[in-house]
Amino acid sequence: MGVVVDPSDLDPPTDSLKRIDEVLDHQSLIPLEHLIFLRWAGHYYGVGLEVMLAGALPKWAREGRAPITETLAWQWNPEWEKPRGKVRQALFERCQSPVATEHLKEHWSVARALIKTGQLLPAELPRQPAQTPLTLNDEQRVVVEAVKQDAKPWLLEGVTGSGKTEVYLQLAEAQLKQGKQALVLVPEIGLTPQLVGRFEARFPGQVIHLHSALSDRKRWQGFCEVASAQKSILIGTRSALLTPIPELGLIVVDEEHDTSYKQGESPRYNARDLAVVLGQHRNAPVVLGSATPSLESIANRDAGRFGSLTLRKRARAACPTAHHLIDIRGLDLHEGLSDKALDAIRQTLERGEQALVFLNRRGFAPVLTCHQCGYHPECPSCDARPTVHREPRRLWCHHCDHQSPWPAHCPSCGHRMAVLGQGTQRLETTLALAMNPFPVTRIDRDSAGAGGAGKLLALAQDGLPRVLIGTQMLAKGHDLPNLTCVVVVDSDAQLFSGDFRAIERLGQTLIQVMGRAGRADKPGSVWVQTHQPDHPVWPRLLTGDYAALAQDELVLRKRAGLPPHGHMALWRARSPNAGEALQHLRDVAHALRDGLTEGVRILGPTPAPMERRAGQYHAQLLLMGPRAQIRALLNRPIPTPSRRIWRGLDIDPQDLF
Repeated sequence: MGVVVDPSDLDPPTDSLKRIDEVLDHQSLIPLEHLIFLRWAGHYYGVGLEVMLAGALPKWAREGRAPITETLAWQWNPEWEKPRGKVRQALFERCQSPVATEHLKEHWSVARALIKTGQLLPAELPRQPAQTPLTLNDEQRVVVEAVKQDAKPWLLEGVTGSGKTEVYLQLAEAQLKQGKQALVLVPEIGLTPQLVGRFEARFPGQVIHLHSALSDRKRWQGFCEVASAQKSILIGTRSALLTPIPELGLIVVDEEHDTSYKQGESPRYNARDLAVVLGQHRNAPVVLGSATPSLESIANRDAGRFGSLTLRKRARAACPTAHHLIDIRGLDLHEGLSDKALDAIRQTLERGEQALVFLNRRGFAPVLTCHQCGYHPECPSCDARPTVHREPRRLWCHHCDHQSPWPAHCPSCGHRMAVLGQGTQRLETTLALAMNPFPVTRIDRDSAGAGGAGKLLALAQDGLPRVLIGTQMLAKGHDLPNLTCVVVVDSDAQLFSGDFRAIERLGQTLIQVMGRAGRADKPGSVWVQTHQPDHPVWPRLLTGDYAALAQDELVLRKRAGLPPHGHMALWRARSPNAGEALQHLRDVAHALRDGLTEGVRILGPTPAPMERRAGQYHAQLLLMGPRAQIRALLNRPIPTPSRRIWRGLDIDPQDLF
């Protein structure tokens, strides 16, 4: 299988390339304008066009499957009389009006035979009436008109509950009226059911989803329907950005600050950044929406590269939210929760309302140890301790996925093992006892499983008094009107992190989480536990002043030459042999220093912060400086690694671990 990107010469010499046996697609799957975009992206992120094409084409396309569009409904052919047979007669009665294909699966073998004989004919399901658009307030109206009039990147800063989704819907509607298509990117489609549901209700029959949880058939079908302009709205995760959309008229990047938009493996692109480039290539407006924008987007707005739009008022009348900082130094805690936090949760439930307990650490506890001799289990493949899980009972390394039994007794001295610290599973056990008879619902990667997040979120949206326990999965734009109390269990982990983005991400996470409280007509309260009540970040966060926090961080970043005031490129290498990857990056650094220009710094190489992961030894080499000088340096010849060493380039890395 191959992709021809230049059809000017389809008869190459026999000694250089294989001859073409068969042309599978007589109309290009990738239009020229999208091919130009993919070529640009591959050049910027340091990968070949073939890598970008592999990301753009679904698996079935790469296997040469014929394009498919599935028949969605069937109806009985009136030219045929009622057939014999119990099942056939039942299908005859059921299919007098159009019936969805999925409702025929129970008797699909019989239905398929009826289709072959022409007794069942393709039909169209009657579309549900489109949901009526809401009336925009003055702020929303200004935003919509500005985007309609200028096809450029726009940073939309909207506080939680300010009605960003309605803005997206009306902008998309304006494009559809012009025969255009819209692309809506979300961090994780399973965690944004309300946004997806509102698009489907407003544009019935016009919405396609594309994400990794779909089957190969569904992804190929969705690709075909979007690429042929049969469907007008594509909602998807970062990979949806690479899908060719012939009539693209609008790009929306919801929660643009989310780190899920950065791909962790090759090609290591950032969908948020590439969305801006795609919009420029196609002359389409790009709306980057967030209550807590990334510092990169704020810097682009301040420099005039992005337009500035704001939504400062909640779309629905909402009572003010009270914020409380709980100094837990020296307090007796109940599995990590203070008396004040427990009292706040209990009073909320007794009022018939919901409480959210936020802890961004899944599992039962982070550490299993022996109090007698100090023994603690370690992952056999990583420089890390496995997380303790109770359901099922196991030790689980979240870096390499290694799992092992949870020993009841120390293998070294025989004493009973003890757990240290809290995870969401442990909080669930504690709160189920403390808040009985009120239900406790845990929403994290373990409880959600594959595709189960929607069911758990539906429980949260029932409005009944309950305790919700969750990780950052619950911070992504969910509208829970009866949720009035938020408790943040452990807010200190990122205050002293070695990651220069730690304070930015702490601010984004906490403000998003705190924004879940008091979104309707009931007053909300937020309780944040900390051992560091005097840290200068708290006055900004507790007042929700993310803009001031961002400006403080931008000043510090500028002094250090860190993004967005400087640019980074990170060479990553790994090998099964200790020291081998590190030595290779020393050779790379030596070659790069020969072409070093003023303003560019080479840091390292050094072992990765977690050097051994999944049985491989990791090392990294960091380049910092102006973008143009870094690009010039990366074009220099460098040593080729041996076959035992993997090496990859990460442009604009989002983490250094």
